[in-house]
Amino acid sequence: MVTLDTNLIQEYEQLYSTLEIKLDRVDDADRIINKIIENKATYKQIERATAVPWFVIAAIHSLESSLDFTKHLHNGDRLTAKTVRVPAGRPPGNPPFTWNESAIDALEYDGLANWTDWSIAGSCYRIEKYNGWGHRMFHPEVKSPYLWSFSNHYTKGKYVADGIFDPNFVSQQCGAMVLLKRMEQRGLMGFEHLPEHSPVTWLELYRQEEGNAVFPVVAAWATSELIEVIELKNRSTEELADYLRKYPTAKTFHVASPNTPVPPSSSVPTIPPLLNLPTLTRILRWGDKGEDVKALQGALNRLGFNSGAEDGDFGDQTEAAVKAYQLRKGLLVDGEVGPITWQAMGGKFEEMPLPHEVHLKLAYFASVEAAKGLRWNGANSEAEKYLQPLRQIMIELGHIGRIPVHYEWCAAFVTYCCRQVGIDIPDKPQGFDASMALVASWEYWAKQKGYWYPAGTTRPRRGDIVTFDWGGIAGRFNHIGVVRGYQPGSSVVQTAEGNVDNRRTAHKSRSLSLISGIIRIR
Repeated sequence: MVTLDTNLIQEYEQLYSTLEIKLDRVDDADRIINKIIENKATYKQIERATAVPWFVIAAIHSLESSLDFTKHLHNGDRLTAKTVRVPAGRPPGNPPFTWNESAIDALEYDGLANWTDWSIAGSCYRIEKYNGWGHRMFHPEVKSPYLWSFSNHYTKGKYVADGIFDPNFVSQQCGAMVLLKRMEQRGLMGFEHLPEHSPVTWLELYRQEEGNAVFPVVAAWATSELIEVIELKNRSTEELADYLRKYPTAKTFHVASPNTPVPPSSSVPTIPPLLNLPTLTRILRWGDKGEDVKALQGALNRLGFNSGAEDGDFGDQTEAAVKAYQLRKGLLVDGEVGPITWQAMGGKFEEMPLPHEVHLKLAYFASVEAAKGLRWNGANSEAEKYLQPLRQIMIELGHIGRIPVHYEWCAAFVTYCCRQVGIDIPDKPQGFDASMALVASWEYWAKQKGYWYPAGTTRPRRGDIVTFDWGGIAGRFNHIGVVRGYQPGSSVVQTAEGNVDNRRTAHKSRSLSLISGIIRIR
């Protein structure tokens, strides 16, 4: 097994820094790159779904299928059938496949979607692993042409078929790192990392008094740098647990002495009082243009997040600034500006068109619905809209009476959200004597439909539905929510849920270890 140790990191960095593109191959590389840029929006879509950088996806696409969108990213086989060559039988499901769904499967199957180190060395390592370690392990005298062809680091030698190496064969494909080097030279990409705050190392609990009320305040610190302050006015243990999960690098928890002043929340970026944002009418993301994008750029710049020129063009720098802002504010880091991010910046929004893909519709709708914080405190509550649709079937099954009393409604919330975006959810699964208000019914139904993934068999994706098994209740599926987003490598998943924090809807951060299963409706 080849590991990315210090020696290999130094080797990759040295190879990249000394890389020179052969003069007679520069035009060839540029022709490939020009075609890549024409389709950058497609690669960005896959980046949003997998968190693999768009330029890495494009480089692999060039090598596996010469940028042909009618072929699988796995190995260049045609999309009209499952893959035949290694890896065979991908993706799951029935052909024909779209290029997007095949590309997402390829990156997840190979583990790229769970990789987080996209530095020069980290990119070299994952791209070489994608192709295989044959050159490095059995022919170390030849640098892998998959990375270095068309450069001074490669002359000849290549695997011409699985397990067959020809020492005299000269690769006619442009290596991935050569493509990326040339793109970097042209100013089309870079290996810069997302500007992040220092890792949180410790947390501190304070006592806060406000009139007659007393409540805890928690501060997150990166050594001596204050990262975030949160007030727990409802004294919810669940809210405290969510906050602790947010910072898995914090290894120490301090309790401040009674007279220690609470750190000012102004240490966290706040909204300038004169920041006038227009009403948001669409989700803003990479590639968008308009006055709303220009307003976003201006707001980010004023908040201290460099979005570059305020030109109304949502490009790479604006996306990086959005991600930095989301990270700093504790929001879902996806580089897109929807109602939640816009509202955090002080803007208002109106109802907007939902995404085309049904799972993205679900993620968006559930996120907005959960952010309302609707609480059930009787049949006249607005939150009754989640419970009411399943009451009749529960009455027929003898699970509740006709008086509209409270029942555990986390699954009813998910049912409501699914139905609102056009997903057909039955009142109860066929052959199962419980309504979809029961989490176990969701598991049963998902297995019937082929949507069920047991814990550990896949990572959460935006728009998935996740079931949770709380500690101490082994084997019991007793909570459920919709995935708003998941950052590869993270130990937590961001969800939209109902019946939490004293019977209300809310955004939550849940530990992956609590997940009992994933329901993926596509």
